[in-house]
Amino acid sequence: MLEKEIESKLVREARKRGCIPVKLLSASYNGLPDRVIFAPDERVAFVELKAPGQRPKPLQIHRLKQLRALGYSVYVVDDKEQIGGMLDELCPS
Repeated sequence: MLEKEIESKLVREARKRGCIPVKLLSASYNGLPDRVIFAPDERVAFVELKAPGQRPKPLQIHRLKQLRALGYSVYVVDDKEQIGGMLDELCPS
């Protein structure tokens, strides 16, 4: 399974629940997570997507820690099966 397949399912499922999954792209700030998800009631979470068994790189881990320190929810997803539980926490249907 490829990372893009996991990402496609995340986007589809988040939209079904009324959330907005935005792709993060930055030419000047490396290591950001792949997606930010805006959910009802002002909830926001960042999601780093990986192929099965892959782990974030050191800079990505640093950025995830920075975001957690600011109080954001941060997830690392490397399996389609993780998506439902993550979205249950963030944007219940």
